[in-house]
Amino acid sequence: MPPELDPVGRASRYEEVVLGWVRGDGTTALTAGLWLLFTSLLTCLFVTLVGWQVHENVALERRGEVADARVVRTNYDGRSPTLNLAYESGPVGVTAIMDSVEQRPGPGDVIQVRYDPHHPSVVREVSASIWRWIDFLPLPFAVAGGLVVPAELMRFRRRLRERRA
Repeated sequence: MPPELDPVGRASRYEEVVLGWVRGDGTTALTAGLWLLFTSLLTCLFVTLVGWQVHENVALERRGEVADARVVRTNYDGRSPTLNLAYESGPVGVTAIMDSVEQRPGPGDVIQVRYDPHHPSVVREVSASIWRWIDFLPLPFAVAGGLVVPAELMRFRRRLRERRA
């Protein structure tokens, strides 16, 4: 069979389309393998971040309980406002730090919070939304990695076959 018709050396259409968006042709199996390793690690990181946020939010919504908490200290000066809380009902005496504050109570105010009984430090306001925009930030990167990693794997395997042939 002539080498130009050999299916080993041809890239699949999927590989051409996806990797054409990301970068030019890799010249060796080594560069394709390194790119595969890099994109695989990045994809795992982003999928873990998304999965962790989803798990924490769903767990809090499913098994969370409502309790009263006294605001011990406020921090509205930083990039993300936080409250130091001490529970007055539920896990009495336990303290927690709540970020993503929607209302702005002062020190000494009592507010209602939803907390995870298994992990009382996981807390949010009762009226707060389950999802924040930051929870979805890694999602496009995870989807992109999910497209790029299989294409890189195809390229890597093709480059290895080319070197053996």
